Amino acid sequence: MPRRTTKKKTRSPGSSAKLPPINKQAAEKVCDFFPVVLRHSKGAIAGQPFELLPWQKTVLSELFGRLNPDGTRTRRVGYIEVPKKNGKSTLLAGIALYLLVADAEPGAEIYGAAADREQASIIYREAAAMVRASPSLSKHCEVIDSRKTILVKATNSFYRVLSADAFRAEGLNIHGLLFDELHAQRDRRLWAFAL
Repeated sequence: MPRRTTKKKTRSPGSSAKLPPINKQAAEKVCDFFPVVLRHSKGAIAGQPFELLPWQKTVLSELFGRLNPDGTRTRRVGYIEVPKKNGKSTLLAGIALYLLVADAEPGAEIYGAAADREQASIIYREAAAMVRASPSLSKHCEVIDSRKTILVKATNSFYRVLSADAFRAEGLNIHGLLFDELHAQRDRRLWAFAL
């Protein structure tokens, strides 16, 4: 008689089974960062605090609020898919800045990637505009447009746009990666490299 084997049950990436509850303090920390530190840079609301929409609060709480017993985040990858003009790039710019200045990671390397450098620059330009519009951020961050980089010298951290040939680069120690327009990639090399 053949031996019965049991398949190990695995949790699908979107499953919430056995996830820890959202840590209220961790979720509030990231959600409070947006209206307290960040300012909108465009349109009729330029200069006003970045008040999060309900869907944005949910995304941030899921990404940053679910913690393992050792305090590390349970969620390592997030996938956001919303129609155009719903604030995705602005949210990603805010996440980049949070990871850069408020995530308590010395030497943090935050990268922006997309199908091409121009697309990846959309999030960078929004983040740079937010730095310039925020008195607290502009004290600590140096914006270098020619290199599409935002530096925090005190912590030796930076946010930088990756070029299309970044999959050949070595030595990246990625703390955060904002990958815009994933569906527009010509192939999976840059995504595979980032993981």
